[in-house]
Amino acid sequence: MKKKYKKDADKKIMTGTNVYVFHNIVTDIQLFVNATNSDQAMQSFDQCGFEPRSHWKIFLELDQQPMDGPNGS
Repeated sequence: MKKKYKKDADKKIMTGTNVYVFHNIVTDIQLFVNATNSDQAMQSFDQCGFEPRSHWKIFLELDQQPMDGPNGS
């Protein structure tokens, strides 16, 4: 059963999309972009025409998030 789970998880990563967050450090605006990889995310961002690019940082949402506490609560 573990092998099947790992194989399905790998397939999801390869074919799924990730959420990339573009955060403007000057205006505190956040733009969320769904993309399959960072290149695609940056292309979507560039299409928006936000300038200057030096004001923006990129973050990635991961499937596995940290637990709230030692017991997961």
